Amino acid sequence: MLHIHILQDTFFKSSTAFSETLNSGQKFLIKAGTKLPIKSYFRQNNHYSVKLAAEQGSVGKAGFFFDDHVQVEEIRGVWITNVDSDILKSKDNLKTGLEKLKNLGFNTLYLVVWNKGYVFFQSQIADNVFTADKEKLKKVNLEKELVGRDLLAEIIEINQTEKYNFRIIAWFEYGLMVPPAAPLVAQKPDWFMLTHQQKNTVDGDGNCRLNPAHPEVKDFWVSLIREVVKNYEIDGIQLDDHFAIHHAKLLPNGTKNFDFSMGFDSFTIKLFQEETGSVSPLSNPQLAKFKDWRKEKLTQLVRLIFKTIKEEKDDCILSISPNPLGFSVDHALADWQAWEKEGLIEELALQTYRGDVQSFEREIDKSEVKAAREHIPTVIGILTGLKPSDRRVNFQLIQAQTQETRERDFAGFAYFFYSSLLDHIPTTETLADREKKLAQILATDQFV
Repeated sequence: MLHIHILQDTFFKSSTAFSETLNSGQKFLIKAGTKLPIKSYFRQNNHYSVKLAAEQGSVGKAGFFFDDHVQVEEIRGVWITNVDSDILKSKDNLKTGLEKLKNLGFNTLYLVVWNKGYVFFQSQIADNVFTADKEKLKKVNLEKELVGRDLLAEIIEINQTEKYNFRIIAWFEYGLMVPPAAPLVAQKPDWFMLTHQQKNTVDGDGNCRLNPAHPEVKDFWVSLIREVVKNYEIDGIQLDDHFAIHHAKLLPNGTKNFDFSMGFDSFTIKLFQEETGSVSPLSNPQLAKFKDWRKEKLTQLVRLIFKTIKEEKDDCILSISPNPLGFSVDHALADWQAWEKEGLIEELALQTYRGDVQSFEREIDKSEVKAAREHIPTVIGILTGLKPSDRRVNFQLIQAQTQETRERDFAGFAYFFYSSLLDHIPTTETLADREKKLAQILATDQFV
């Protein structure tokens, strides 16, 4: 859990009005040196709008602090996925891993709860997970150790028992992407979009894509989100770059290949024509109106998810972890800037996965990133490597990118992912040395 630190005597207020103009029921005095746990926050001009974990006088849990009077702890996050990871293979591994993260100084966990058409929590909505046998999991390359387990419940139990106080964000890692071997594809073929060539998979990654315009898909996502928010003590939901509609692939020569574009199935085309009166996009996959219409359908689903979260638990946040804006809009139809401006995003965890410091700096200095951070907590996602040996990242680069993030006073940073940070590291390093250096970075208190 994050904390807000009170730098001088100040009022927690029911509005941004001057404290002198408020009556005693609209403000509550907080003394300097106080540290209060918070559920969420965002900037509103020269104030922080804050939801506290505990009520403060008659103001309650939701209110405002003048920003010069307070500091918020930085977010220190790590993504925990089941792919190429040992930490989730047993509860003992989880206990060891969480203890290590706490000792190092992390405060936020982005835990996978949805991957390859399966959920990793107790779900009546996606009950196929708990009737899955090892062979079904094997078909989509999921580990047999995951059968029948509720990973979210396990991690919450450890967090509460050990009093680690991690923020736990339920991460729907695969978004709308589902491998063709998953039972969901066989059971609900009409839920999935087709490419311009009438394939249900994208050639680049071989995966299918759920159709955000389909009413049953929308009901499925809303029900799934409602279930996890209602039944588990989590701090937020996260959608990432796979919560998207594949529109085009950027080729090495700079051109776009629209053979990868999704949404050319009969259901989607019929709905598009009914709602817009336009011609069929089959004759022109680059049709701007069709691109904008699909982008809006994705936005409508994000709106539904946000509304669902708030109906169940107002202090549970919606976090989005997208690619940089240009790529996200042009190739995935995910306009996270529009979502942020509409108030649908309460945390941005931008995937800034770059192999050098210079290109990393260019991304985090872009105007849309600066605009977002002026409003909502903006976390910079830093790649710590992928499991294959040629995709491991040396700690010098990780440290440099972390430093660049801190120098700009972002809300924090998050490392992708646990195993590449703390298990599968370059052969030129030792785990002991890496943990020591990481602990030194995180030992320094940082505020925003």
